[in-house]
Amino acid sequence: MQTNTSNKKIKDLFLTYYGFPKVVYFVFIARFINAIGYFVFPFLTLFLTKNLSLSADKVGIYLMLVEMGRISGALLGGKMADYLGRKPVLMVSQIATALFLLPCAFLGESILIPKLLIFAAFFNGAVHPAIDAILVDVSNPDNRKEIFSFIYLGLNLGFGIGSLIAGFLYTNFMQLLFLGNVLAIIIVSIIIGLYVPETMPEIIMAKTLKNAHKGPGADLLNIKKPEKMISALMNQPIVFYFFLVSIIFFLVHSQFFFSLPLQIDDIFLEHGPKYFGAVMSFNCFIVVLMTLPITWLLRHNRPIINVFWSGLLFAVGFGMLRWISFLGWILLSTFIWTLGEILLRINAGVYIANHSPDTLRGRFNSLVTVSGSIGRIVGPPLFGIIITDFGVRSIWTIIFILSITASVLMYLIYRYENNSLNKGGKVNINL
Repeated sequence: MQTNTSNKKIKDLFLTYYGFPKVVYFVFIARFINAIGYFVFPFLTLFLTKNLSLSADKVGIYLMLVEMGRISGALLGGKMADYLGRKPVLMVSQIATALFLLPCAFLGESILIPKLLIFAAFFNGAVHPAIDAILVDVSNPDNRKEIFSFIYLGLNLGFGIGSLIAGFLYTNFMQLLFLGNVLAIIIVSIIIGLYVPETMPEIIMAKTLKNAHKGPGADLLNIKKPEKMISALMNQPIVFYFFLVSIIFFLVHSQFFFSLPLQIDDIFLEHGPKYFGAVMSFNCFIVVLMTLPITWLLRHNRPIINVFWSGLLFAVGFGMLRWISFLGWILLSTFIWTLGEILLRINAGVYIANHSPDTLRGRFNSLVTVSGSIGRIVGPPLFGIIITDFGVRSIWTIIFILSITASVLMYLIYRYENNSLNKGGKVNINL
């Protein structure tokens, strides 16, 4: 009897990603290929320090500008996805990103490259809310967490493969970092164009009305207009609180691409890029290995509780980097904080999606990208100054404190939401 129960649990585990709408699997393939070719931005810190010989504080400024571009793109992309549809925004943003990356392959070690990457980041930022809106459109509360988990798994599976390739290309064929990124975007654009349909509810409803011959008035003008983003957030302040605290979580996680490569480079010198590529691949391997069981084990948890636990894992995983210098211990640290990353990446998007009005899915889902970008904006210039004055290891004590603080604040939001629901308060959940 116990064997049958165990077999059923294993079967349920592997059926977690079965039976999704067809578009979800094409989005998975697109994200997987895009991630394989996502060569440039993860190695931007090393490129600016080693190739362009910029100091940590100046690198921080450039990374801040890149993330400001990404934020602007996410906000505009989310709005356009709610007005024009998901697919056109996705296609235009993908192609524009490639157009700004392409010249970088032929500029050598020019200071113009990071300036072009600011524009590439703008259009790259517009991609994410459009994709997330598609996933929300085709999901429901029963499968939304699993769908977000599935797409995140594909993203990291591709990123793990791409990181190994990128570590080799960075050392030997820098030009191919940019060309490979462009090639991946072109392939993904073809997949999206052929196999990913428009999923915006208003557009689908308008087409249905026209096909049903409801008359010439049956067009987009008859569909409910999107309300204002600010008004919607004022009606749901809990989402705004969640957004603010999420910034701290993403600020902490952003040190994977800023402080950690600097520390690895400081420890391993000329082998730094190769070992950082190995750490990135290990991070992705853990995501691929652990995302499914974590999603299944914690499937009944509220998303906000899972985010709370991610902060505690960040505190331990990143905090221990202050004292360690061996690759094995760095990989152990990476294992711990990667578990936190899995919880954060899956559940932050699900929490926002569950609270998003139907007519604002693009803009509400842009909040996830914006919170991540704000964290990456604040982190590099602030921590760059600290690293320049006190060394990279001083960062991890600050990161430990921020992680604990973020978890405490997230738990307080959870309690606030529970109290509001118990008292019959206004906390709108799109279930």
